Amino acid sequence: MSIFDATRKHYNAAGVHPTTDPDNPRSQFAVDRYEDHLRKLIRPGMRALDLGCNAGRFTFAMEEMGAIATGVDFAEIPLRHAKKVAHRRKSRCQFNIGDMAALPYKENSFDFALLPHNIGYLPYQTLESLSVQLKRILSDNGIFVLTMQDQLVKSAGEEVLPERYDVQTGLIGGSRTIPDKGTYASPWYFWTVAFAKYIVEKHLPLEQVKQIEENRFMLVFCNKKG
Repeated sequence: MSIFDATRKHYNAAGVHPTTDPDNPRSQFAVDRYEDHLRKLIRPGMRALDLGCNAGRFTFAMEEMGAIATGVDFAEIPLRHAKKVAHRRKSRCQFNIGDMAALPYKENSFDFALLPHNIGYLPYQTLESLSVQLKRILSDNGIFVLTMQDQLVKSAGEEVLPERYDVQTGLIGGSRTIPDKGTYASPWYFWTVAFAKYIVEKHLPLEQVKQIEENRFMLVFCNKKG
């Protein structure tokens, strides 16, 4: 089984947790952390894409900020819940099944794209592919926001890096046990802000890097098509 399929299987098995359910107050912490910063970037009517949206926490939040929001994810179960929430709220949010390595969108489809804390699940080649796609599907001067932790900052003070860290691929092995369902592969990749910046900036110029908390960073890129 590929890492992509293993991760999708894990997310479908996990379903919707109170901390990812946009209808549950326990999920609000994730949006609260970045809300003020996002509000400064999102303009009314902006077409916004939530990359790896899960059940739509950030998708609905961007709609509340005035955007016309779309979420995309590769796990069907969370997306099914997001669509039910949208129906109950009479929301205009759209939710699509899709792989970040091959997004199902045409040129100039969006003005804003957000990758909220999902980079750890992406192989290095996938972020490169995603950056190339965003160059195409974002409008001129469209914005790409990436939020992330830095694995080196996270590991500061440790004598050695994790034993399961693969120096060639950046892959950190991992698994997660879901009660009553079993144990699933939960791979993670070793990312730093500097390396993410290096990959994306080959295609989208960097505008700014903000340190939100001790080990939470927000990278803002702008699409220049001229």
